[in-house]
Amino acid sequence: MGSPATSDQYEKALSLFDSGDFQASHDLAVRGLGERPQDVSLLRLAGRAGVESDAAGASGYLEQAVELEPENPDAWGELGDALLYEGRLAEATKAFHRAVELRPDDVSTLVHLAHATYAGGDAEGASGYIAQAVERDPENAATRRALVDIYRGSGRLEEAVATAAQLSETSPDDVLAALDVAELSLALHRPEAASAAFSRLRTVDDDPEHEIYAYHGMIQAEIQQDQWRRALDLAIEATRVDRYGRTTDVLAYIVTQVFGQADRPAPTRAEVDEALAASQVEHRRLHEESLGL
Repeated sequence: MGSPATSDQYEKALSLFDSGDFQASHDLAVRGLGERPQDVSLLRLAGRAGVESDAAGASGYLEQAVELEPENPDAWGELGDALLYEGRLAEATKAFHRAVELRPDDVSTLVHLAHATYAGGDAEGASGYIAQAVERDPENAATRRALVDIYRGSGRLEEAVATAAQLSETSPDDVLAALDVAELSLALHRPEAASAAFSRLRTVDDDPEHEIYAYHGMIQAEIQQDQWRRALDLAIEATRVDRYGRTTDVLAYIVTQVFGQADRPAPTRAEVDEALAASQVEHRRLHEESLGL
């Protein structure tokens, strides 16, 4: 137990941390450690606040904390976060692994372990950890989404789309899950499934400003199977809801495929593919930002 003065410093430092003033929290915690250098609560707070404020030596405080309390899974998890932030992937992975050993049912730490493992180049191990997290908390959409991302990043697209489809079925209003199914179907060259998934997005995503993204996805699916007439119909429909003219060049290109080259040069296929891919990226970014991802 710390002295009353030190305890008071901790409470003030914690309040500063909770309010988002990480630099002040870090500084106050460090001052408290001048009096009580082995106070684990202050060490952990100095480390956490140091990570948030980009202070030098943040992980050092957390390394001291786990030395003093080697059976504390929270301290090990916080050390893993700090090491991961510093780019020390192998050490971060070990810290998260120790935290999981101490608290096997902690889904959040399993996810952190998976991300550190994946960043270290072990996609197989990362997917295994995420799969364990899904087993422990099957209703956790964020965990399933992390599994989709790891499968996709490691080229396991069949497993990625199957996982995304499961999430979309259990969470029918999840726009990102529906978008995953659509994008992965395109990547797997399943245009009919992709077209159906993008069409469904028009219902799932209730923001009228986002309808254009669904149209762009459906156009991609029709282009993928050389269905130019259908692509033309969709591009014409898209221009009606496109307030910013993002479909103009796409329409011009499709017109040349249906009717032949006009006097005015049309965009190239590469330019159209790039524009449609950018539309997907923008749509995903908007929803990830809304979820704080």
